[in-house]
Amino acid sequence: MNKLSSAADATGIFASALCMIHCLAMPVLLAVLPAMSWAEDDHLHEVLIGVALVAALLSLGPGYLVHRRGTVPLLGGAGLACLAVAMFIVEPRYGHGAEAVVSVAGALLLLGAHVRNRICCRHCAARQS
Repeated sequence: MNKLSSAADATGIFASALCMIHCLAMPVLLAVLPAMSWAEDDHLHEVLIGVALVAALLSLGPGYLVHRRGTVPLLGGAGLACLAVAMFIVEPRYGHGAEAVVSVAGALLLLGAHVRNRICCRHCAARQS
């Protein structure tokens, strides 16, 4: 596993976890700390999806070429799709609560894809040593 792919997996894991924390904690934080309303800006969602997409492209694609486990890019694609659907379809129609549920599901799928990718790549590297 090359350093760029490994760093992209780590970034993807971090971004997925950050997304889950944002979705789950933001309603509580906004109720307690009105000054935190900047974090509800739609641009934050766009930035998080962008980071997740770049990290997925830089890690899951090259990782698949190493380990050939089709479930990894499928999980990652499903996670990215959930994040996009949550932001562009669910939130405008059903509100933040529904968007948070779909976003957390997507973040979990993406997190699982990055973790699985790391495990598979390390397993392949160990066999080659």
